[in-house]
Amino acid sequence: MKRYACFFFLWIFIGALLWPSIAWAAYGETPPATASQTSVVMDAATGQVLVEKGMDHMMYPASITKIMTVLLALENGDPDKIHTMSYEATHSIDPNSTHIALTEGEQLSLRDLMFATMIASANDAANGVAECVAGSIDQFVVMMNEKAKEIGAVNTHFANANGLHNTDHYTTAYDMALITRYALGVKGFREYWRAEEYTIQPTNKQAKARQMGTQHSMFVESQFTYEGCTGGKLGYTGEARHTSATSAKRGDIELICVTMGSQKYEKYEDTAALFDYCFDSFDKLTLSKLHLKGFVIPVMEGDTQVQEVRIYPDNSIDLLLHRQYSADDLSLEYQVPESYRVGEDVIPSVKVSLKAQSGSMYADLGSFPLQFSLADTAEQKLDEATGLPVKDNSLFWKNLLGVLKWVGVTLAAVAGCAVLVLLLAWVRRFLHRRKRRRHQRRRERLEAKRAAELRARQVAILRARKRIEEERARGVRQSGPVRISIQSGTQQRYSQTGRTATAVRKGRR
Repeated sequence: MKRYACFFFLWIFIGALLWPSIAWAAYGETPPATASQTSVVMDAATGQVLVEKGMDHMMYPASITKIMTVLLALENGDPDKIHTMSYEATHSIDPNSTHIALTEGEQLSLRDLMFATMIASANDAANGVAECVAGSIDQFVVMMNEKAKEIGAVNTHFANANGLHNTDHYTTAYDMALITRYALGVKGFREYWRAEEYTIQPTNKQAKARQMGTQHSMFVESQFTYEGCTGGKLGYTGEARHTSATSAKRGDIELICVTMGSQKYEKYEDTAALFDYCFDSFDKLTLSKLHLKGFVIPVMEGDTQVQEVRIYPDNSIDLLLHRQYSADDLSLEYQVPESYRVGEDVIPSVKVSLKAQSGSMYADLGSFPLQFSLADTAEQKLDEATGLPVKDNSLFWKNLLGVLKWVGVTLAAVAGCAVLVLLLAWVRRFLHRRKRRRHQRRRERLEAKRAAELRARQVAILRARKRIEEERARGVRQSGPVRISIQSGTQQRYSQTGRTATAVRKGRR
């Protein structure tokens, strides 16, 4: 048993030594080469960019524009509202573009129009969504551009609701990833994002039902099916070429990939390759509050301090980091001024980046807001010698208490583990001693049984000999064998020929 245990721990030791090289072989050092003109992979939870290729270059989005169209409809419209299609909505699109042949005066619900916009990528349906929500297509475009700026897509400008080519209708891969990330958080959007098929029932202008199915091949059964894909939207115009926005989830990580300026099948191949690289090469890293700093910044009115801003890290920061890096490779740059003026916006943050440029991942991991509170300084104590405000050490004590709390939790966990180990050792020893006592009692019973059988056998032999001697003494002779039965739990048979007697034992051992 000891030999097997030694071999077991030896294999664990060897595995620990070899694991870094084995794990390194499981992920790539550099992102895969892609055919798309621009691309980006973004963490859906935080907005962190993992890898990119020309993500800030201006591109035409084509029908992935409809992501913005549907998210605005969900935020501002009622899916059950019935809309009547106008002449402009049905006749302002290129008849050779994608549509579902809606006609002027046709009535459909906003839900029908949104599903047709996302699944069939119908340009006439997108126009219907715009009119239903904003009253006109032009007013809806205004809403689209306002929402883009609100989301942070500062390099985006929309000119229509469907994505048909217009030189004033442009975006970037990064901006489309931001818009997609925002849309995934809008209530009800994922129902349209991952929908595979939908049927519009007959309307006042169409006697037959309209059946439609998605053209996105990564979340339906096809040669490009990607395990974990949670939805997507495709686009195409001659000027934009193929565009795509796709999301996929593995474990507790969900990523968004946008490709622009692709060929028909390249968008799938590039998206799958980028997803595989990021899922295989990145792990979650949490920067706890202990990694971050706190600040006390004065609020000045003229030359007088009237308040102070207490900036503190109240939440941890979750990041995705390539496996060849650790927290020691990160640089933290605090966006905190030396002082604020009265009325100035307070937006403290910390920018996280790699200390050196990397070919494995995007070096800028993002900026993260810090919590803060305003405190009056009228009651602040002044130093009698200098007349300056006494430094507030409350933040120090707060951080110290936090450290002591975690130290206490750690010690309690270690103590609990030690108690558990001791308890298991005691149980093991108890069971072992109990087993030994049981075996000892069994041996004692067997030995007592054998001793009793031996004594009974000896007594039987002595009685038989004594009887034979008595018969000799009386001069009794027998020509055949003498059979003597002994009732002592053991049967014996004795034969006498001349002066010899033999005992043969029968029965149980």
